Amino acid sequence: MSETAILKAKSEINKSLVLITFCMKSMGLSFEEPRNVMTFLFQKLVFILSVCTLCYHVFGDFVYIGITLSNSPRVEDVVPLFHTYGYGVLSMAKGFALWYKKDKFKQLIDELAVIWPDPQSDKEAQTIKENSLSTLHIAHQWYFAINIIGLWFYNLTPVAIYMYESLLGQESKMGLIWVSWYPFDKYKPVIHIFVYIFEIFIGQTCVWFMVSTDLLFSGMASHIGMMLRILQRRLQNVAISNQTDEEVYKDIMENIKLHQRLIRYCKDLSDAFSLAFLVNIMLSSVNICCVVFVIVLLDPIMAVSNKLYLGSALMQIGILCWYGDLIIHANADVAVSAYNSGWYRTDPRCRRALIFLIQRAQKPIAFTAMGFTNVSLTTYSSILTTSYSYFALAYTMYNKNST
Repeated sequence: MSETAILKAKSEINKSLVLITFCMKSMGLSFEEPRNVMTFLFQKLVFILSVCTLCYHVFGDFVYIGITLSNSPRVEDVVPLFHTYGYGVLSMAKGFALWYKKDKFKQLIDELAVIWPDPQSDKEAQTIKENSLSTLHIAHQWYFAINIIGLWFYNLTPVAIYMYESLLGQESKMGLIWVSWYPFDKYKPVIHIFVYIFEIFIGQTCVWFMVSTDLLFSGMASHIGMMLRILQRRLQNVAISNQTDEEVYKDIMENIKLHQRLIRYCKDLSDAFSLAFLVNIMLSSVNICCVVFVIVLLDPIMAVSNKLYLGSALMQIGILCWYGDLIIHANADVAVSAYNSGWYRTDPRCRRALIFLIQRAQKPIAFTAMGFTNVSLTTYSSILTTSYSYFALAYTMYNKNST
């Protein structure tokens, strides 16, 4: 690709990642170099503040769970504490992956620009690209909106409960957003205000870490899927037009090289997210189980907030598994497209090259959670099944305590 085409590709890629850039800058991270010393210092300050806040949130929730277990180990007292704690731990794991692999992600974005489809040479590829980018844009907007709306429902729930009880003439007390431990009396008048603001910042920080990482993965995975679909179309057209054997062989070799680059790209992306995937899969079942338990059995007042949390949790792990599954099937379809090409019109050398491509495409490529399991819709189904099993166990224990 020419330098102009690469710059245009980078512009299109950056435009598709605009929400990610916004979320990252909100927590003090960026793929761009700071323009000056003041910008650099400000980013570091915001990042350190975000990390310290998130670490205290996880620590405070952990201590509160420990205190609750020691005082009242009933399932209805303990289970409601785990989904917010799990969300904090998951945000921390994803934030660590994003910070630690930031340079790697920047490198992957730069590498993607080199193989980005050029609309000047292939109009059909341009159509595939536009449809993919449009779908990705809608998915990112919905995911971002649901997380932000859910967060602010949580933030404003204590205020809404206080106003509702006051209107009914009941004795009301302004609560807090999260159930967390503090080494002081958090309900003193002035301190209560600062704690409330601090907990708003906690929730927003968790969402920035969570959303930025999920959108980054889904964006890059979507682009890989798009490139695999373009590769499928190119393979289907092999030897269809009047080309010489040398031209056909050159075309096949270019497609093989593109496929190999996409395989390496998937592997690098999987390695960067592997730890975050493992923590996500381990915690998602617990988070979903606990919030369903609260919605169904315990707290109808918080139902709207918790339902939005449930929707966000289901969408969060679902979007990862969806794009992971997309890559698995898109790679498998490469072999089908190669077989559906005009290979029977080619010479033995071209056929051998296509056989090599088909054999490699039949070997699955997938994002993995530290090698334990693939990230796919099958994994999503397993998470939901496990969540139901946990819920059934908690429900049985709850009924036993009630009787």
